[in-house]
Amino acid sequence: MLAAIGGVSLKHWYHAPEFFWRAGQACRQAQGDPLCLHADLFRRDGIYFSFSVWQDIEAMLTFSQSGPHRRAVLAADRLADVNRFHHFPCIGVPSPEQAIQVWRQNTQVVE
Repeated sequence: MLAAIGGVSLKHWYHAPEFFWRAGQACRQAQGDPLCLHADLFRRDGIYFSFSVWQDIEAMLTFSQSGPHRRAVLAADRLADVNRFHHFPCIGVPSPEQAIQVWRQNTQVVE
């Protein structure tokens, strides 16, 4: 299995409606994929996270390059000043707290 966690901080408050609309569509896309074992969105410490777990890397890559997720990625530079993703292998679905810990250990966020 492969987990993917991304953290986003918006450039401006007024980007929130578009961001939430795009992120929600991408999350529903993942949740509808039979090879996605878990997909969720949540906020911690002012950062919006997307977190998903996939059967394998091919499933995750197919998802990441298609549909609402691809459109969300294309809009990210315009909407976010922090947009960091990290992928890691797992043998079960990690808790959101575990995924955030791995994300923080493996990404640099300029404050």
